[in-house]
Amino acid sequence: MVPLSPRLLCCASMLKGNFVCDIGTDHAYLPAYLILSGKAEHVIATDIKQGPLDSAKGTLKRYGVSQDIRLILSDGFAKVPTKGITDVVIAGMGGETIRDILASPAAAFVRGDVNLVLQPMSKAEVLRAWLSENCFAMTKEVAVKDTHVYTVIQAHYSGEPQLLHEAAAYYGKLKRSELLTKIYIAGVQDRLMTKANGLAEAGKQDEADAVLRLIGDINKWLKPEIGG
Repeated sequence: MVPLSPRLLCCASMLKGNFVCDIGTDHAYLPAYLILSGKAEHVIATDIKQGPLDSAKGTLKRYGVSQDIRLILSDGFAKVPTKGITDVVIAGMGGETIRDILASPAAAFVRGDVNLVLQPMSKAEVLRAWLSENCFAMTKEVAVKDTHVYTVIQAHYSGEPQLLHEAAAYYGKLKRSELLTKIYIAGVQDRLMTKANGLAEAGKQDEADAVLRLIGDINKWLKPEIGG
């Protein structure tokens, strides 16, 4: 079987249909796994650079699935034939990059009955906020331990904007009772505290105080017994 990292295994566990598009496939380990495990019947795998696609070709040949997976050189969905796609995976990119891919005209088809599985490496709060503002419902989110603790988000187009408070953009649909959630949120708060300290040192105390209040709001969510 194809060796998958914990974060890609988590992505695979959230897939629902049999026709998957993996944007930014890199070595194509996930597509190969999906075919060999029977989780998907059809897979399109894309990357924006030829080098990763050449690596992907090697992976597909090694596992004997070259005829089952279509590799496409594409910037996001720009050159992807989208008819029939049931699931989209975008993993291993920054949250802002994932947002930009989903916001592109070529991604209009995801505003339909398409299951989105998104794994941001950074700026997850930017992605969550965009999803909510653009009528995507986040239905599930899991913190997963890999080289760091990352988050995997499952979402779909609902047609209705979702209300998301500023603090909620940092924890989304994570289950606060789980240990990995607490580790993930601790990292979020550390980054915010670094930002607050930098603002204070720059003489921007009002902005620093706003970040500190945000940290407090996140902590109230994580530990509801504190602050009522």
